[in-house]
Amino acid sequence: MFDAWMPGAERIDGGAAPGPSGIGAPRAVWTVTGSGPDAWSAREEALRLVEEGRSVHLVWNPLTGEVVQSLAATRRSRMPLGRTNRYSLHVDHGHEGRVCLTVAVVARPEEPFTDGPMHGLAPILAWLDSWDVPRRWPAGPPGRGGTPVAELARAWSRGGHFGHDQVPGSTSAGPGALDGTRLFAAPVAAESELRPPPAPRQPAQEPSAIP
Repeated sequence: MFDAWMPGAERIDGGAAPGPSGIGAPRAVWTVTGSGPDAWSAREEALRLVEEGRSVHLVWNPLTGEVVQSLAATRRSRMPLGRTNRYSLHVDHGHEGRVCLTVAVVARPEEPFTDGPMHGLAPILAWLDSWDVPRRWPAGPPGRGGTPVAELARAWSRGGHFGHDQVPGSTSAGPGALDGTRLFAAPVAAESELRPPPAPRQPAQEPSAIP
């Protein structure tokens, strides 16, 4: 059964976004917000991305387990993932496939979030599984760099999980050098282990932008 909204996630309005083409392999793309999970909540970062016109499906704080969803799975991410010139048109690869679900993790690329706690990960993976996104990294673990463009394009065509930096045509530095095996095998955190979201920021403070 396909659930457009992840069970248990807080919902906010991500604005208008195009629907899926319905063709091609399903994919999940992992990126980061460029901010610290000890300082910024998933809700704060999700609202910032909506304000900037770059809504994603899920924003997740791995330190607290907080998950916020701003777009249904049946819509496309408003964040540019990676573009290719085709027939004089700039085609964003996030608009390809039956679904292309984007997860923005409250983290910095230079501090891989797979090196720390990943509370609340199991429900995210279960939701991605429910959309038939296979648990594999066709282009290898993210953050390694140096993969030829043609090889990235072949990997992308297979579907599965990708780092933002692995989308063909991407200029992103995120999500960093992830441990792909640990991401797929992370244990489920007990409810008592989850930390409350960070306190709201003062107006003068601004988070980092996604690379």
